Amino acid sequence: MNSLKSLKLTLVLLLFTGGYLLAQESTVGIKGGLNLSTISADVGDYKNLKPGFHLGVFTNVGINEAIGFQPELLFSNTGLKINYDGAIITDGETRFNLNYLELPLYLTVNMIETFRFQVGPYVRYLLSADVETDATVFNYFEIDSNDELDRKNFNAFDYGLAAGIAFNFNALELGVNYTLGLNQVAKDDEPSYKLLGDGKNRVIQVYAGIKF
Repeated sequence: MNSLKSLKLTLVLLLFTGGYLLAQESTVGIKGGLNLSTISADVGDYKNLKPGFHLGVFTNVGINEAIGFQPELLFSNTGLKINYDGAIITDGETRFNLNYLELPLYLTVNMIETFRFQVGPYVRYLLSADVETDATVFNYFEIDSNDELDRKNFNAFDYGLAAGIAFNFNALELGVNYTLGLNQVAKDDEPSYKLLGDGKNRVIQVYAGIKF
């Protein structure tokens, strides 16, 4: 009986909260832009930011004039680039390509009418992964391959914290976010762990959005 009462109370609260949010001023839109990503792994002096992209949709629900709630759903290409230029015997690069479905949940704070700060958690689901190497040894032997590492060598879920700023110009929005991963990218006891250890995702996102 207590469980049934708790369930009824939860449903009432959800309906009330949902109705309240729908009653607030809200906008929807699409966004996309550049990812500059890395993984916090110790891979020597050759680690660089890997360029990628993100694309998706968002909605912003205004709680009041100053505070809002913004969930997003994005496809996001992240990973790591290891550049061997300057190494003694090897020249070229290796890229870890990780493709995620990403759900950030931002609390937005409007500092002024055209500028806001946003912060909140995120969760990502790994859709696919691969590792590409394009390099030469002693400027003679070429290495051009897709490593056998794939999605099964990496953790399916990533989660962490995200924060950023946004500038609003009527229907146009420009911004930058930084996501700090808190979950290990590579699976234990897999070849990926030997390369990345307990490294975690770090991503800078620069974007433009259009609101409807």
